[in-house]
Amino acid sequence: MHWKSLHKLSRPISSLTKQIWLQMNNVHSVAATGFNQGNHYDSNRPSYTDQAIRYIVDVLSELSPLNRKDLKYDVLELGAGTGKFTEKITLCISQDVKYLASEPSESFLGVLRNKVPSFVECASFTADAIPLPNNSVKLIIAAQCFHWFANHENLQELYRVLVPGGRFVMLWNNKDWSIPWVKSIEDILTQYYDEDTPRAVSYKWKHVIESFSGFSLKNHQLLPGIQMRGDRDFVVGHFSSISVISRLSPEEKQEVLAKFYNVLDSNEMTKHLSEIQIPFHTEIYDVEKMVL
Repeated sequence: MHWKSLHKLSRPISSLTKQIWLQMNNVHSVAATGFNQGNHYDSNRPSYTDQAIRYIVDVLSELSPLNRKDLKYDVLELGAGTGKFTEKITLCISQDVKYLASEPSESFLGVLRNKVPSFVECASFTADAIPLPNNSVKLIIAAQCFHWFANHENLQELYRVLVPGGRFVMLWNNKDWSIPWVKSIEDILTQYYDEDTPRAVSYKWKHVIESFSGFSLKNHQLLPGIQMRGDRDFVVGHFSSISVISRLSPEEKQEVLAKFYNVLDSNEMTKHLSEIQIPFHTEIYDVEKMVL
């Protein structure tokens, strides 16, 4: 594994070890407590569309001329979670691709390791302490997670490890909150978010990356989303996997799940359906490392 090269990194190994050991202190408290049930999350979260995967594969192909002697990885996936994105993209790329998937949650990391093919390396670290040398990665991917670590300091770290001309691609499965029954559930969810809890739909992450001078925008797309459908229990299970709900006490969780069921049972769009589709669209935000 490439971890044998750790002594060559630009930071002292003692500093790196300490940072990795303390990594969960650098994870938002809602993420740390809300993303600790790997199997439940994996069973209730969507995958990604073929179109979204194809976009990333095409970016990786575009970057093929950037091979360097000091390149450590073709792809670094941050916040890989339980591997919803990882398992799908690895079906579409060569096993010669050097792929590193990182995930700070031990529960999620365990599921991830059991799902991905052998050519994918898995490790536990956060975006503020990437244990790789400068200019050593061609493509960084953040699927459904950048809003959790969107700040200037973390972007500096991503900038450090990317090769000149390398790319950072973020993508999200976003629900269509304009659908009345989905909006009703969103109104319930909002009660459990405080001002400090990051949300992709707030677009604070976009303001952060737009203000960072080291990256230039290559593409920003809204694409048709994944088809995810099931019965009432399936739909409620999906919403129960959202961090602010997953972290609740059993009593609090039962109370909010009952509210979700009430929405589905009372809304004209869902109350007569045996199978309900959760409406998604895919958002892709793709930036390139500029040489400053």
